[in-house]
Amino acid sequence: MRNCVPILEDYLQNDNYNAAILIPGDEAELDMAFYGGVSYRIVVCSHSILGDVEFSLNDYNGNALWTNTDGEKHLDIQVATTQQLSVKIKIPANESSLIHEGCVSIMLGSKE
Repeated sequence: MRNCVPILEDYLQNDNYNAAILIPGDEAELDMAFYGGVSYRIVVCSHSILGDVEFSLNDYNGNALWTNTDGEKHLDIQVATTQQLSVKIKIPANESSLIHEGCVSIMLGSKE
């Protein structure tokens, strides 16, 4: 996933490595703390065999605040107050008789 690090640009990557091996049709969710007044970049990278991975940023009630409807690989946000949000990943299902698995990682970068 080193190919994904340049997407962070001038954001400093946090020390957590969040990745999972997923197959078509899988979903995963990761809760993350976001601190008020800090700018963040969320990057979701996946193996190309998985196709266009969908991801969204959700509030504590599960309501989508943002979704990558245009195939974006990252989101830049800043929250006014400290809060817990979740990143939800969805791997599109396919009709193939072969099931391929691939790695998906979520990177979080920040800057003051």
